[in-house]
Amino acid sequence: MKLYAAFPRLYRGKDKTLQESLMSWGFDCGDGWFDLIWKLSGDIEDVARKEGLDPCSYEWPEAVQVKQKFGTLRFHLEETSDAAMALIDAARAASAKICEVCGAPGSPGEGRHVQTLCREHAREKSSAHPVGDRMPVWKLQED
Repeated sequence: MKLYAAFPRLYRGKDKTLQESLMSWGFDCGDGWFDLIWKLSGDIEDVARKEGLDPCSYEWPEAVQVKQKFGTLRFHLEETSDAAMALIDAARAASAKICEVCGAPGSPGEGRHVQTLCREHAREKSSAHPVGDRMPVWKLQED
């Protein structure tokens, strides 16, 4: 996966047990947020470097869960700074305007299983899942 390869220290939890990190489940959101997560990952690492953190130390940021909840991106770090939290908050706000499936402009839907979708994918979801069942989890940009 491109994110694991580009940011191996940030996503080092992918090889841990579920008790240690929920990243062993992978990314629980759609491919439409790939660019948003890529930028956020790079920005978090840039902040860590500016803060003088050693990429080989335990202090380096570690993502422990990346998912969609209530139609927005949830990005959880093991350790974080105020600067990294500000980046995460901005990415969460941006995700509410990006289709989780394709990356086009979107808006959060309504119902029990809210997702941010463009018109086309919202239409597909409503016809495929008329009772509001959760759509399947997609994998983010595999090689």
